This record gives sequence, structure tokens and C-alpha cells, in this order.
Amino acid sequence: MKALVVSTWMKSIERMYGEEVLAKALESAGINKDKAFTPFEDIEDSKVQTMMNTISKQKNISLASLWNSIGQENLVSFAKDYPAFFKHDTLYQFFKSMYDVHVVVVKKVPGAKPPILNIEPISSREALFTYSSKRGMFDYFLGLINGAAKHFNETIEVKEIERKSDFLSVEVKFSRDIYTKKSFKINNIMSFGFIRSVGFKVSFLSLFLFIILSLGSAILFEGWLLKVAEFISAFVSPAIAFKLLAKGPLSLLGEEIHKLEGNNYAEDVEMITGDEFEDLYDVLRNYKKKVRADFVGFKGLTDEMNTFSKGLSSIATRMDNTSNEISSVVEQLSCASTMQAEETEGSVALLNNNIEEIKHIVDIENENKQDLERGVTTIEESFKRVMETANKLQDILVSFEGVKNSSIALKDKANGITNIVGFVDNIASQTNLLALNASIEAARAGEQGRGFAVVADEVRQLAEQSSDAVHRIKDNLGEFIGEIESLVGDVQYQFEVLSEENTALASAVEQSSTANSDIQKVTEKVVETAERLHSQIEATSHIYDKIESLAAIAEENSASSQEVSSSVTTYTDEIKNLTKSVSEFQSLTEEFSKEIDVYKI
Repeated sequence: MKALVVSTWMKSIERMYGEEVLAKALESAGINKDKAFTPFEDIEDSKVQTMMNTISKQKNISLASLWNSIGQENLVSFAKDYPAFFKHDTLYQFFKSMYDVHVVVVKKVPGAKPPILNIEPISSREALFTYSSKRGMFDYFLGLINGAAKHFNETIEVKEIERKSDFLSVEVKFSRDIYTKKSFKINNIMSFGFIRSVGFKVSFLSLFLFIILSLGSAILFEGWLLKVAEFISAFVSPAIAFKLLAKGPLSLLGEEIHKLEGNNYAEDVEMITGDEFEDLYDVLRNYKKKVRADFVGFKGLTDEMNTFSKGLSSIATRMDNTSNEISSVVEQLSCASTMQAEETEGSVALLNNNIEEIKHIVDIENENKQDLERGVTTIEESFKRVMETANKLQDILVSFEGVKNSSIALKDKANGITNIVGFVDNIASQTNLLALNASIEAARAGEQGRGFAVVADEVRQLAEQSSDAVHRIKDNLGEFIGEIESLVGDVQYQFEVLSEENTALASAVEQSSTANSDIQKVTEKVVETAERLHSQIEATSHIYDKIESLAAIAEENSASSQEVSSSVTTYTDEIKNLTKSVSEFQSLTEEFSKEIDVYKI
């Protein structure tokens, strides 16, 4: 099935049921809703059937009702798109022209096989429609009939006679006369079933009239009056016979010719005479039928020409607007190109100055890099010395701790000596007391005890001297112990201060180590930045070379844009001429359409 027809159905469905219903129907048939169909593209019948089944289920209506509704809506669309096909006085005339429309469609659409519609009048207001369709789209056809009746504002009665898989026969009763049959009885009688020559008929009728007139004259007249009557009868009989046989048909032929002179090819009257008048009238009817068929194509062509001219006019108008916009843009582009060329030259000079400045900065950065590298080396050496000092101080702290411990041990020993001296002082006191007792006993003994008294006195004096010596030793030892305690306190204090300083130095060394690592990283980044800066200056130099080329191109573009501006101006003038020509073509098309409309078909 041609996409041209299916697209018309899709538009009707969208207008009748909405975009969502159409989208679901297309999806069920496996058709992309955004697909653009070419007019002569073929679409599988099965997909169309799937679409219609889906819509039927969605809207809960029968397929017959759906197709009937689409047919009625389609006819409204056809009337808008092809108004020339609908310019008929009656509905029957429109239906009669459909066969000719099908012929036009077959000629214009390659591979098109539209249904065939035959119409045969069976009475003055009734006609038999025979519709042949391989796809059996009879409900769609009935919808078209109903839609056409609404368009022409006529009431019809449709009675289905016979329906087959590819054939439908309906009887349609119109509210107006559709067919005129004029039968001339004398002509038919004189044919005798086989005579079609008007000359023979006139001769036979003349002879018959002459015989009748002669018999009448014989009854009424005698003698020379009879001869005169017979002479008149012989002269008048052919005239009467010709008038009886030819007046009606010639009058009808004259009317038809006058209608042709008035460009009226619409009315279809059948003449029945059974002679050459009928043949001549049939020739005239066939001519009218051929003209009607031709004018159906002409009028369809005028519709297409009108549509084309309107579309072309719209395109030309848009082209005119676009050309004006292009002209404006090109003019702006020309100005911009000139400005760009000037700004590019300025940018080249500025970039050159920046490059020189960056080169100077790169040289300074290289010098700073060398100084920084030397500074880092010095910091690393200083860090090593500090580490050595910290290590030595740690060793001194260990040794100093030994001195502190020795001082404490010496104090303990001095305290032990003090205890010993105290013990000696106690012995001296007891010795003195013993010597005193010995002297007392020696005095009691008298002369025997005189020698013992001397010894006792010497012992006493020795004890007193020992006691004095012990006291002096004790005093000196106390001072020594005090000095040792003071020394131990000083050593303890200095040890604690040295320990704290060593801890602070260790922390400082650790922080110096971290700072040294950070400085090393910064140094590496500075070196890397200097190297990148050097690379960037090389890249910038290349950009400078390219911008110089761009400046030259900008100058060429400026000259070219001016040439383009001139060409666009010429193009714009040509577009305006085209628009004027299209407008004239549209006027001619409309005028031609008006002239075609004069002919009633």
C-alpha cells in the first residue's frame, strides 16, 4: 500500500483520536512514529491491519466503524487539498468523476492500483455503485460516500446489494434527479427494430403521410382539385416527416451544443431515437465525457500548481528573508574580518612582546633554579651537621647520665662513711667513759693504781682527741656530703635540661628532615616548572608563527568577505527577482484555475 495513502490515514487518526493513540498504533505495527515516508514508498498491508486493530481495541469500536469514520474524515481532507475535484453541482456528478480521478492517480503515482468504481444509473434518482477492491476496504468506501454526501449537503440512502471478498455492490438513492433519458417515440417506431438511417425513416414516413393525405384528398376532392391536393401532399409529406423525426433530436442536439458553448459539460442526458441522431448524440456525449476526464486532470493539476506555487512562494519568501539575513551577516562578517585582521596584527605584536618577556622570565627562572639547587645542597649539608651534633649530644647525654649515677653512688658512700664516723665517735665516747672509770678505780687503789691511772688518763686524752678528730671528720664529711648533694642536684638539673634540649633538638631534626624533603620537592617542582616554561615558550613561539600566518589569512578573508558581500548582494537581488517571478507564477496559476473553473464538468 502506498505511503501517500497511509500517511493520509495517519493524519486523520491523529486528528480524530490524538497523537498518543496514533503512536501506540504505530508501535504495535513496528513503525517508528518519527519516520518520514516518501509518497511512493510501499507499506505492508499487514502493518496497516495491525494499526487499525490496535486503534479498534483502544477506542472500543468495531473495525467497520473505524474505517467508516476514517473515510468520512479523509474526504474532508481531500476537499481541502484538492478543491478542484469537488467543484461539481451535484453529488452524483462528483461520483461520476471519481473514475477519471482514479485514472489520473494511476498516471501520476507509479505502481498505484486504486479501487475501481463503476456507476450505472437505474432510475432518475437511483444508481448502482460497483466497487472493486482487492483489499476489501468496503467500510472505508462507505465512509467516503457518507462524507461526500455531507460535503454536498445532500441526503442519500445506501442499500447494500452484494458483498464479496473483493467486490461490493450498493444501490444509492439520491435526493435529486441524477439521470435524464429522452426517448422519441416516432423515431423509435420508424426504426422497425433495424432501420437506423434518418433518410430511410423520412422516406418511409413521407410515403406513409403521402398515402394518408392522398386518401383523404380522394375522399374530399375530385378532378383538378384532387390533382392539386395530391401535388401539395407530395410536397408537404417529406417536410412533415422530417419535422416529426428531426425536430426533437435536433433541438436536443442544439441545446447540448449551446451548453458546450457555455462551457457546461456536466449534465448527462441520454437520447433514444434508434437512428443516426442517437449515434450523433452519443458522439457528442463521448466527447463531453472525454473533456470531463481531461478537465479532471487539468483541475487536479491546477490544485497541484496552486499548492506548488504557494509552497514555492513560501520558500521564495523564506529565501528572500534568509538572503537578507545572509547579506546582513556577510556584511557583519566583512566588518568583523577587517577588524579581525587589525586585531590579529595587534595581537601578533603583543604576543611577540609577551614572548620576549617570558623568555626573560625563563632566564631568571633558570638562574633561580641554579641558586635554589645550591641552597638545597647547603641545607642538606647543614642538616647532616645538625644530625651529627644531635647524635653527639645523645652520646654526651648518655655519658652525663653515667656521671649522675656515679655522683649518686659517691653520695651514698659518703653517707656510709658518716655512719662509720658516728660509730667511731660512739666508741671514743665509751672509751673516754671507761678511762674515767679506770681513773676513779686507780685513785681508790692508791699507789698500786697510780700507773694504771696514768694509762687511764692517757687513754682518756686519746679518747678525747679521737672524739675531736671524729667530730672534725664528721663536720668535714658533712660539708663534703652537702657539696656532693649540691653537685648531684646540679648534675640532675643539667641532665634534665640536656635531656629536654636533646628532645627539642631531635624534634627540630625531624622537622628539618620533613622541611628538607618538602624543600627538595619544591625544588624539583620549580625545576620542572622552569623546564615546562621553557617548553611553553617554544610552543608559544610556534603559536606566534601560526598567528602570523593567521594574520595573513585574516587579511585574505577580509578581502574575500568583501567579495562575498558583493556576491550576496547580487544573489539577494536575484532572490527578489525570483520571489517576484514566483508571485507572478502564482497569479497566473490562480488565473488559470479561475479560467478552468468556468468549465462545468
